[in-house]
Amino acid sequence: MSRPPSARSPKGTAYNGKSVATENVLASINQLLREDIAILETRLQQLENPSDSSRTLVLHAASGSTSTPPHTPLNVSLNMRQALFRSVLPYSFEFGFFLDYPRFSTSLSSHSSHDQPFPSILSACQLLGAYLSPVNELSALQSAFLSQALYDASTGISRDPIHLARSIVHCVQAEVFLSQYFFVNGRTLEGKYRISNAMSMVLGAGFHKIRSSDAYAFQGRAGMHSVLPPRDPGEEGERINALWQVVIMNACWTAADGSPSNIAYDVPESRIDAPWPLDSGSYSQASFPDSIRSSHTIQNFISNVPDNGRSLLAIHVKAAMLFERSSLLQRQYRPNATRFQQTFNNLNSAINNMAAVLPSLSDHNLSRSTIRRLLIAHTLCRVATIVLHGIFEQRDPASQGQVLTAAESVVMLLKSINLTDFPFIDPIMGHLWMTTVNVFIKEIRLHVATGMTRRSSLQGMMDSAEFIIATMRMFSTKSSFIEAQLTHARQSYMTAIGRH
Repeated sequence: MSRPPSARSPKGTAYNGKSVATENVLASINQLLREDIAILETRLQQLENPSDSSRTLVLHAASGSTSTPPHTPLNVSLNMRQALFRSVLPYSFEFGFFLDYPRFSTSLSSHSSHDQPFPSILSACQLLGAYLSPVNELSALQSAFLSQALYDASTGISRDPIHLARSIVHCVQAEVFLSQYFFVNGRTLEGKYRISNAMSMVLGAGFHKIRSSDAYAFQGRAGMHSVLPPRDPGEEGERINALWQVVIMNACWTAADGSPSNIAYDVPESRIDAPWPLDSGSYSQASFPDSIRSSHTIQNFISNVPDNGRSLLAIHVKAAMLFERSSLLQRQYRPNATRFQQTFNNLNSAINNMAAVLPSLSDHNLSRSTIRRLLIAHTLCRVATIVLHGIFEQRDPASQGQVLTAAESVVMLLKSINLTDFPFIDPIMGHLWMTTVNVFIKEIRLHVATGMTRRSSLQGMMDSAEFIIATMRMFSTKSSFIEAQLTHARQSYMTAIGRH
């Protein structure tokens, strides 16, 4: 089978060439971590066996109601927390991090209760850090960190009006992290539940009506008035970005399985009027003046109305929306419907316009993090074309060509980048790659049945299918979801070429 270029383990040789002094420091840190892990494991054993009097354990129980057993929090040492954060922060944006990064980094060492991160986001970060950690002992503690993260997310909304907005934003971030963790581990139902929670929070807090030009946007909407106005553009930006990150995940995963959306985009009460997001840390009085107002943000985009949404996050949102709309239109298809054809044409134009302005992955000035994020947007756009034109591909040669071109573009995108720069990849890519490989498998089956393919040679189709499968295999070791998609893809491919 064809393999992706440089398809070696992303871990590589991380410490080659380091000085002896550096190695000694690393050894000391690792020794401290091992001691901290041993202490934490002892605590976990005591929690699991409370009747065992041979061990002593000092923990501070959180207060709980009479109907809910008190929760015993994990006491994570500073060394361990720093190690966990070092594992996750370089890849936090791939997990859906939307907070102001410089502000969040500063808050981690703040002594002010107003500025410190809430436990919900800290616990979720620790969970992802354990998932990504190269230290086996830390990785083995994921179950304990997950329990803590779920508890902190469920109790994370502050009753203090001063802290309410920040606690909501941090809880939304925690829910996004938790959903990604569940998705990557193949626990799709639980992941979608966390998205539903996050959507309820952003809508309930009125984040979708921030900067709305509709004078009646806030009229009669309970909950919006209880959130204090943001102190500065950075805080307002975090609320806007929280909304859009949740929209991305909702759009991708409801499109993937055809389930109903958690938001009714066209209903006035839940319609998104908030402006397109800027990237983390980009909000300022100059870049986001008070005069900015917007309305019908998604509807205008789908209708091909020009806008200024050019940030990485905005690009990701738009690509996700196109994927969701294509999937929805595919499910709603009715032959000979004039309005359907108009909607199809508008959506097709929106996809083509979006694909034409996406930054190239071959730009050497792009950072590795930016390339990782752009790959997802590029792939979402191509798969949106596959899904949309899949409606007519059986009888329309033009749509057949569009589907094949889009699938071939996905392969070309993967060949243009260094996949070892991806220690983690958004699990939705497993679904997108599965959709793509099915295009090639369908062409292979056509050749087996008729002795012809519609464009490329049989060997070309096999090479493309095998390349996607090899790419899926590369990421399947860290994702149960992608592993399951890989299994289906491999079985379908082997059946198509006659190897059972």
